[in-house]
Amino acid sequence: MPQTFREARWYRSMLYVPGNKLDWMLKAPKYGADALMFDLEDSVEVSQKAGARKAVAVAIKELCTGPFGRFVRANGWRTGYLLDDLNAVVIAGLDGVAVAKTEDPEEIAALDLVLADFERSRGLPVGRIEICPYPESAVGRYQLYQLCMASQRVKRAGGAGGPTPGGDMARSLGLQFNDLADEGMCFGADSVVQARAAGIIHVEGAMTAKLDDLDLVRRIGERSKRMGASWASAIHPSHIPIINEIYSPSQDEINEARDIVSILAEATCRGEGAVRHKSTMLDYALVRTAMDVLKRAQEVGIDIGDIPNVELPPL
Repeated sequence: MPQTFREARWYRSMLYVPGNKLDWMLKAPKYGADALMFDLEDSVEVSQKAGARKAVAVAIKELCTGPFGRFVRANGWRTGYLLDDLNAVVIAGLDGVAVAKTEDPEEIAALDLVLADFERSRGLPVGRIEICPYPESAVGRYQLYQLCMASQRVKRAGGAGGPTPGGDMARSLGLQFNDLADEGMCFGADSVVQARAAGIIHVEGAMTAKLDDLDLVRRIGERSKRMGASWASAIHPSHIPIINEIYSPSQDEINEARDIVSILAEATCRGEGAVRHKSTMLDYALVRTAMDVLKRAQEVGIDIGDIPNVELPPL
């Protein structure tokens, strides 16, 4: 069976904002993140969850016309909070729900059904709201492929840079390492394979809990990008400009991609399917990669100029 991929809007960055801080949520767009994640889980103390749900609903309504994504991290199944979370936040303007501590594909399938029922009852387009699985245990990470396959609402999943040191996933795996240690890379690589095999092209990179080390943010982001990530989350606004820069195509990458497409377009006009360029043999595979770069540049508003059409053979 040919590989298929799930298309969705590309976000370079996603900023977490505590759901009990309405003023923080309303001012969050000014920091330039492509998407916002309003958190109802770990950043909200139990006694404040009811008030946080109301605040998140207000924020979604107030910000519903913004050019950024609006996501909510809900509490997981078996907490007794998830259905109340969904009842409050599944409204016009919500783009996705992240499910904390996901372990079983059945949890994703059940959430799909619940979301569909809310969408129908509230006059929302059925199937539009995304599901973002967030496994935070060895069992959940082992089943990432199955979690992604459990619903077509899953458009993005993560882990390219490996677990966050000291977090739930690292503890579940028994890992002892720092942000840039190589030990986490094997887990990140496995996550990329599982996500991509499920058709997920928006793979999340690693993040850091260290708020003031911007050099670390850059190094983690660059490594995650090399490992296959296309976006990353942040818990502090100062990280967002760096993340946006890392996951945007550079001018050098755009120029190289333009050259590759133009050169092979000329070659195909001569009846050739491959051609030498800068000591490299260009073929259709490299053109597909170059076209991906140009597409992402356009998605973030970069003018790529006129690009010749190259008719690619089917994969």
